[in-house]
Amino acid sequence: MKIVISAWHLKNRNVGIGRYTFHLIENLARVDHKNQYEILIPERMHGFQSWPNIRYRLIPLPVFKRRFWEQVAPLIVGNYDVLHFPYDSCIGGRKRGKFVVTLHDAKPILFPQTSNCRNWKQTLKNMITPNPLQKIDHVVTVSECSRRDLIEKMGISGDRITVIYQGVDLDRFVPSTPLQGERFEYTPYVLCVAGTDPTKNVKNLIVAFAKLSQHIRSQHHLVLVGDVKRNKELQQCVQEQGIAERTFFSGVVSDPQLVTLYQQASVFVFPSLYEGFGLPVLEAMACGCPVITSNTSSLPEVVGDSGVLVNPRNREELTEAMTKVLTDPALSDILRKKGREQAEKFSWEKTARETVDLYERIG
Repeated sequence: MKIVISAWHLKNRNVGIGRYTFHLIENLARVDHKNQYEILIPERMHGFQSWPNIRYRLIPLPVFKRRFWEQVAPLIVGNYDVLHFPYDSCIGGRKRGKFVVTLHDAKPILFPQTSNCRNWKQTLKNMITPNPLQKIDHVVTVSECSRRDLIEKMGISGDRITVIYQGVDLDRFVPSTPLQGERFEYTPYVLCVAGTDPTKNVKNLIVAFAKLSQHIRSQHHLVLVGDVKRNKELQQCVQEQGIAERTFFSGVVSDPQLVTLYQQASVFVFPSLYEGFGLPVLEAMACGCPVITSNTSSLPEVVGDSGVLVNPRNREELTEAMTKVLTDPALSDILRKKGREQAEKFSWEKTARETVDLYERIG
């Protein structure tokens, strides 16, 4: 079969869709040497190893950015058996084979205030693809929670949806060893990795951290990693809560830096209101970091009984959970061990193999 993958989101591997796209392509190359692949890329720097059955097609089309690029790029490669968009979008013209889309969640419908549904980009999308569900032959999603939401909120038939979990690089995201590297400047610390999306609920974490006892708070920093650094409201909240000297906004970091941050954190707290999967939680567990996360959406699926689950809207519950983990070394050790064991159930190779099975089933 000839399989075409639109890899626009390789432009940003620091976000979930970019990481998913990169690792899916990387592992498809490792597990499938039978089918022929054309990977459509917007930039030359992709970092993939060469394989005889995979062709990387550089298609630099700047006009209208992604919306225009994703419509034109598949037309350049001719006929195909399967076209896969590993993100939420759709082709507007005639299909030349089966069309697969990965819908990571139903957030735009459940949290419409966080989407760009009223801006010019959405208007353009609606003009190009007014009836996307009629074009899509099959949907991949990344959790049973997302599958239920897509059925209930978008009206997609269950037999058109396949759940394929995301994975984690278990060779890179590993627990630290006693002799490994220098200690991070702000240790000990509570860690959170998040973007600017309000559903990440970082403000509740800031307030909950500020409510820790003076003794605990004076011994720990709060380290916030990611685009959350650009959020002026959160920076103001830190000032108002009187914890500016105990809070560090790191911004976006490299993968090696991220691994080190996970490894050395006293606890990873991820109080998201809604996740299609929750990749940072999985990465933290793989690094042997105790996890506190939400009892909502997909997160209980990913964490199982290997982390502390809380109501993310309840700040007192967040404070209590952090207090328990930060003051109970035995509990912390249990969470580190169980978290790594849970993370080992997920791998990008498994993601790729199940995706190949899907391609062959529908193609």
